[in-house]
Amino acid sequence: MFKFVAVCLMLVASAAATPGLAAAPLAYSAPFAAPLAAAPIAAAYSAPFVAPYASSYNAHSIAHSAAFPAAVAAYTAPVAAAYTAPVAARLAAPIAAPFAAAYAAPFAAAYTAPIAAPAPVLLK
Repeated sequence: MFKFVAVCLMLVASAAATPGLAAAPLAYSAPFAAPLAAAPIAAAYSAPFVAPYASSYNAHSIAHSAAFPAAVAAYTAPVAAAYTAPVAARLAAPIAAPFAAAYAAPFAAAYTAPIAAPAPVLLK
């Protein structure tokens, strides 16, 4: 019986974590959820981390604590792209090349050589 209950609770937890199920209309409806959202509160529990970026030590909001990770992400994004792009291109090229050639060839031939395309037959 314990295994049955554990499996049922696991299914309920995974269904609740999936954004495409019953929670989606409530989680992603901004006009309905906007009046119900609480105002940001002072984050006193993270004052040592937030204090250098806040205007004062006793009144700071959630926006100050979110500014530092966003700045780090913006700073490291070009570096990460410079290192991952060549590796991703080298790994994806053998897989993507046959598909790209098969799908792009008819369109490329139709737009680059209009004279080679058959003329329409006009019946009068």
